[in-house]
Formats: sequence, C-alpha cells, structure tokens
Amino acid sequence: MDRSVLNPFCREIVERSKFAYLTTINEQGEPETRAMLNLYNREQYPSLQNGLPFPPYEVCMTTNTSSEKMEHIMHNSKSCVYFIIESDWQGVMLNGKIEIVTDPEKKKMIWQDDWIRYYPGDKGYRNSDYSILKLVARYIKGWNGREKFKFATDG
Repeated sequence: MDRSVLNPFCREIVERSKFAYLTTINEQGEPETRAMLNLYNREQYPSLQNGLPFPPYEVCMTTNTSSEKMEHIMHNSKSCVYFIIESDWQGVMLNGKIEIVTDPEKKKMIWQDDWIRYYPGDKGYRNSDYSILKLVARYIKGWNGREKFKFATDG
C-alpha cells in the first residue's frame, strides 16, 4: 500500500474509531491494555478537530494523574495505541513512546466541560488529577481490510 494512500486511510480510521486502546507496560514488564476516550473521533469531539490534527503521527489522550497507567508510563515510556473500525475489520496501531504533557494551554484547549464526572470539583482543566498523555509514533502498522502494512514515521 502506497504511503500517499496510507496517510488518509490512517486518518480515517483514527477519526472514526469509537475508542483508543492504549497499552502500557507495568512494573513486572507485562502489557496492560485499556479503552481510552478517542479525542480524534470527530463525531464525539468536533470541537477538537482543529486543535488535534492527525497526522502528524502523535496522539493525545486524557487520564487521571492518580491512575495506575501513569505509574507504568513513568517506569517505562514504551507504549502503543490501537484504533479500530470493527465493522470493517480495519485497524491502525501506533507504536512509540508516551510522554506526560504539562502545558496548561494544551490542557485547557483539550478540556471538555462534561469531563467533570471524571475529574470532580470546580477546577476543570486545572484539576491536579487531570493529565494529558501524548504518544509519538516510531512506526505504524495495521490492516486495511485487504492487506497488512507497516511504515516508520519521523517520531
């Protein structure tokens, strides 16, 4: 599959996938996967369309600072995130390193008011339990419904 076709294909999968499945490595060296909010899903988060473009091959996710995955990331930043369109048997995995974003402007830009249920209190994006993760992909691989693909990024 040609790279000029892959870029729009990957973008479509990321933007249509209901969830992002994040895998981190725990302290025992074992993988743990969980469903995350897909901030790139344009139906669920239309207000983030301009603020979170894809590509470049980096994806942001939100999480609780107090979550176990934060400990995993601080111990081992290797990670991957998977996006899937189940009905079409198409998926894209981004593999790379994940970092914790501390920029208050980025946290404010991504914040959604209905997330107060995940981050109780009246501080909104200033809540100390609200964190943003950013995975920068080293490579991407997946299945387009006909063939598998893999390519390196500049990350």
